[in-house]
Amino acid sequence: NDLANQVNILTSHLENAKTTITGLKESLTQKQAYVDRFETTELKLRGEIHLLNEVRRKLHNRVMQLSGNIRVFVRVRPLIPLELEQKFPQHCASTSLVRRPSSSSSASRPSSRGSLCDSLDNSASTFEPISYPELLDVSAASLRKKHGSFQDITKQAIDVAEPPKDRGGLKNRNKTWRYYFDRVFGPSHTQEDVWTASEPLIQSAVDGFPVCMFAYGETGSGKTHTLIGDKENPGLIPRSVKKVFNAKREMEMNPKFCVSIKVELLEISKHEVRDLLDTRSGPDGQLIELRVNSKTTGNILASPDDQDQVAKILELAQRRRCMKATESNSHLLFTIHFEVNSDSESSNRKGCLRIVDLAGSEHENPSLHVLENVIMNLQAKKKLPKLKSRLTYLLRDSLGEDSKTLAIVCCSPHVDHYLETLKSMRFAYSVCRGELQSHRKVFA
Repeated sequence: NDLANQVNILTSHLENAKTTITGLKESLTQKQAYVDRFETTELKLRGEIHLLNEVRRKLHNRVMQLSGNIRVFVRVRPLIPLELEQKFPQHCASTSLVRRPSSSSSASRPSSRGSLCDSLDNSASTFEPISYPELLDVSAASLRKKHGSFQDITKQAIDVAEPPKDRGGLKNRNKTWRYYFDRVFGPSHTQEDVWTASEPLIQSAVDGFPVCMFAYGETGSGKTHTLIGDKENPGLIPRSVKKVFNAKREMEMNPKFCVSIKVELLEISKHEVRDLLDTRSGPDGQLIELRVNSKTTGNILASPDDQDQVAKILELAQRRRCMKATESNSHLLFTIHFEVNSDSESSNRKGCLRIVDLAGSEHENPSLHVLENVIMNLQAKKKLPKLKSRLTYLLRDSLGEDSKTLAIVCCSPHVDHYLETLKSMRFAYSVCRGELQSHRKVFA
């Protein structure tokens, strides 16, 4: 009897186990069907995301084109403590480096009369040559009739006023120039403000278009701070690198995509191009011989794994520069190559972001002169001669019809730098009137 009871118990357990197994099989089948449906839905959603991203990419590019493939920002730095402590401006020391710009009403007037180096009254020490008028400023009409550019309500205005000067008892006739640019950043604006306005161009580079940003201005106007910054206030370069690597991680979540990021750093000094990633770089280091008919220039392209490695590369390159940032007599070219490869050829693309810290505009630098001439020719829609400048040759991709170019013109608000500020504003105005064209039409 005991044996029979044990057999019955085991038989009951076996039946229960079979029932449990059958239930588990049914549950597994249901879950597998759910997984299959989920995978099918995931593939469908990935396809929709890819399609929507292509739509977003085209719409973003169209918006950028409508906004202007070339745009100009002006940034005015705050006064530094030393400038705040100065009681009187020292015009004679600062204006000896540059020639006073002429206006349409004073081009034939002798520079000896009313010179900025003549005796100034005490009001000059507190004079602020830069102001930021409101959109509905009633004086806009009178200013447009005199000097500066025409009003565009889609742009932001900035005024540059001539400092007080001794006119020998005659009535003061100080001029004011008003300019309109895509964005104007005053001393109260932050690095984050500049980045927010610039970020759409970095997105264009991620989308596969060539993008160039360059900072123009005199030494000490804030170019390097705007582009590089510091740990507490990073500039455009570290912020751009972060965005590019975030885009790489997001795209590679789809196993069909593979993203490659490469970085190059060049310095142009005294008509020579140096590779700052080469261990032989420096004042006596490795030069690069540009091959005009080739896409490559023979320099080193680093393949960093993350943004921290790029930061170390940039720091190393800064130490290898022939001209330090404080001397500002050389151009620094930072380039990120963003390449996307996938199963579909239509999804493959190559983007390029070039960020250039130009030499100080107060120097007699031929590259800056050639760059200005190139922009003026683009403005007049003329064909350009063969590019002899190393800078304009390296930036040749940024002059194409699908390129996006941003000029950040940095200025000082101090009255001592009035002439250089006005010179920078005129350069900025010539840039914002330019129009990017295709290589076939631009280059002879």
